[in-house]
Amino acid sequence: MSKLVVIENTIVRQDAFGRYCLNDLHRAAVAQGKATESQRPSVFLRSEGISTFAQKVSEASQSASVNIIKGGLESGSWAVEIIAIRYAAWIDPSFEVQVYERFRDSVKNNNGVLVEKVQAGLAMIAFYKQELRIAPSAMLGAMKKLQSSLGMPDILPAYAVDAPEGSLTGSSEVTHSFTELLLLHGKPYTAQSGYRRLQLLGLAERKSRPSNKHPDKEKLFWSLTEKGLQFGKNLTDPNNPRQTQPHFYDNQFPRLLGVMMNGITAA
Repeated sequence: MSKLVVIENTIVRQDAFGRYCLNDLHRAAVAQGKATESQRPSVFLRSEGISTFAQKVSEASQSASVNIIKGGLESGSWAVEIIAIRYAAWIDPSFEVQVYERFRDSVKNNNGVLVEKVQAGLAMIAFYKQELRIAPSAMLGAMKKLQSSLGMPDILPAYAVDAPEGSLTGSSEVTHSFTELLLLHGKPYTAQSGYRRLQLLGLAERKSRPSNKHPDKEKLFWSLTEKGLQFGKNLTDPNNPRQTQPHFYDNQFPRLLGVMMNGITAA
């Protein structure tokens, strides 16, 4: 069973084979001023003697002691405990002692139920983000609920910025529902006909979820695609958090209408 290890409010994740995320250890060390950007896991794994050491550990355990993942939600360097501790020592001797003690304590006080809840919650949020393309503010809300349900300290930021890619404002931008903006601009679309137009242009898509009242039936809802996120964001529907409710940036809506009227897909 996986062990829950927390160092300076940083959860050190484990993969399905029990390897620790060295990037999480690096973040914990940086937070304490014990590591610099030049001490990233990629530099450590290329340092003298480490490749040979990792190979010997792999041979002894007859399994990969290090796994490097490029891209995706689990991107980073993952290593077994002995290499994770050696990485901590390479960063700073005092950090090695701290990591060793946390690893030892996790063995003594391992709470399997809590570990499973954390891992299940993180997996659910990752799926939630990937499948529904939820806006940062909605993701933060989901993570805060998970944090609260686990009785963990409040270490998350107070807010997240929702803005189109490339925005220079540094703050969230005003949005409204599709219906409100169509009425405001007086364009010849209803919300449903407008969404169908966006679907044809690859800016929105139809998704489904099981009906609350009739589990054997499906409830349809709209969600913005990756391409559509330049014009708006996917929020969780207040009536049902399992589905999205697109909102559109006010300052991008005239451009979106131009795309809809001219029949040219957005770049």
